[in-house]
Amino acid sequence: MDLSAPKPRAETAGKDIWHPGERCLVPSPENEKLCEASIKSIIVDENGKSFAIVLYSDFQEKKVPLKKLQEVKSVKDCSRNYIFDDEDLEKPYFPDRKFPSAAIAFPLSKDGESIPYTINRYLRDYQREGAQFLYGHFIRGRGCILGDDMGLGKTVQVISFLAAVLHKRGTREDIENNMPEFLLRSLKKEPPLSISKKMFLIVAPLSVLYNWRDELDTWGYFRVIILHGNKKDNELIRVKQRKCEIALTTYETLRLCLDDLNSLEWSAVIVDEAHRIKNPKARVTEVMKALKCNVRIGLTGTILQNNMKELWCVMDWAVPGLLGSRIHFKKQFSDPVEHGQRHTATKRELATGRKAMQKLAKKMSGWFLRRTKTLIKDQLPKKEDRIVYCSLTDFQKAVYQTVLETEDVTLILQSSEPCTCSSGRKRRNCCYKTNSRGETVKTLYFSYLAVLQKVANHVALLQAASTSKQQEMIIKRICDQVFSRFPDYVQKSKDAAFQTLSDPKYSGKMKVLEQLLNHCRKNNDKVLLFSFSTKLLDVLQQYCMASGLDYRRLDGSTKSEERIKIVKEFNSTQDVNICLVSTMAGGLGLNFVGANVVVLFDPTWNPANDLQAIDRYNTDKI
Repeated sequence: MDLSAPKPRAETAGKDIWHPGERCLVPSPENEKLCEASIKSIIVDENGKSFAIVLYSDFQEKKVPLKKLQEVKSVKDCSRNYIFDDEDLEKPYFPDRKFPSAAIAFPLSKDGESIPYTINRYLRDYQREGAQFLYGHFIRGRGCILGDDMGLGKTVQVISFLAAVLHKRGTREDIENNMPEFLLRSLKKEPPLSISKKMFLIVAPLSVLYNWRDELDTWGYFRVIILHGNKKDNELIRVKQRKCEIALTTYETLRLCLDDLNSLEWSAVIVDEAHRIKNPKARVTEVMKALKCNVRIGLTGTILQNNMKELWCVMDWAVPGLLGSRIHFKKQFSDPVEHGQRHTATKRELATGRKAMQKLAKKMSGWFLRRTKTLIKDQLPKKEDRIVYCSLTDFQKAVYQTVLETEDVTLILQSSEPCTCSSGRKRRNCCYKTNSRGETVKTLYFSYLAVLQKVANHVALLQAASTSKQQEMIIKRICDQVFSRFPDYVQKSKDAAFQTLSDPKYSGKMKVLEQLLNHCRKNNDKVLLFSFSTKLLDVLQQYCMASGLDYRRLDGSTKSEERIKIVKEFNSTQDVNICLVSTMAGGLGLNFVGANVVVLFDPTWNPANDLQAIDRYNTDKI
């Protein structure tokens, strides 16, 4: 709402004398539009000019020249000194949505703690159930995992729970309750006794940190502090003074500030993307387990990605000891289930595996809540999954064949054959353990697998610098062999690298992508184009530039606040029809609701990463 254009029921005017504690209209620190603030103090500088230190609703302070302050005057029929109706201040409010439920509060306990009607009217039944699940564990002082499928609103369920335990109403009352005590007294109001003294810590990946802030701001009036970046030390002081209800931070900042955060008493710790705590030996797991708080709430749509040990690790963080020790879990659950899933499993192993799984599900049932999208399948648009097989171009085939003809690949392909020395052992375990440069066959496996993957995606990737020095040496050797047969390509790369990289004739996938994007452009589709490799994103970006496409790009180097801006632009701007996204950076928590087509240019080895990326979209995926 534009505060510079107040409603007829109030008017603004300047005045000469101001006092601490008064409300006034001042330019916003973000866009210079007038907004309400309170005067904390009045000062005079060495030149005799008068300034007011004003406090905004988000508790930012700013020095403003006294002459810029404007008074808020009530008209005769207005009994309160505000420029809004009560309904104007309700949060959340989505004018384009119908209220799916009646505007009544949803009680979570007999003590009066409830989800405010302002939030409850937008919730679905399963979301109320989720908030109740979180609340039930919270009041018992124990942790839990909310493992709903991606897209079911885990964030909203958490905010609903927080609103209840922080006694929020989503109305003007919250604004007044959030005011500092000195300001309330200056307005002749006593601080309400019902204000909660609870303080919560939310830990999230950097990619969604500011998304959490925006969601909290959308759904209510929460006092939030972000612990990240250059201001984290100053903000940490404010947190220690308990000037917030919710502190937002990242996994990395938590590691750096662990001792400081452990010195505080947290009502609960809420961890987004909790599947990051999947490796018992990883530093992130050690830090999360060292964080002092009994109520640990984890949010993840993919608690199980590679093996059952990951499930144990996440659950053991949230509810220590629930599934026993790692050795106990392996013996009682992990081994029987995994043995029963083998294609060679006996009937006895199958039966034992099923019993172990049932026993595990029963043990976790009260502590782990998961619902899938079948709950809302009738409300989702129809989806189509398509796998498109792309042939290599002639140039790619030549490069691919050259790689296969190298001495190293020959060594790999023959490694399982009997050794030529007649020892009876396999070549890789006998006389052919290494190549002529002393590199082991096992090492060569993964290096050449990566090389062939690069060739299959785009030949130009062989010219990009590799993160691995060993792989870089291998690629250089291959380039020397391959590109000596294609001098024209080498010369083009030197003279016009931009055109060469963006030319689809060097990649079969790019040829198909070119046709697909032309089709999408005609249909005004909005496309999310995912790639696991940032170097491949560079190639795709150059193609978009060469084709004159209006695009946006989001990868690991994109700053958090910029990510939110990119997502909003893509969702709301008609001209921006393509967003290039790194699978690992953009597959977490960001909601590209404007997209209706998703393209995974190079699927990752871990299907869970691709599923995370796919769920950022709205309808079709390819």
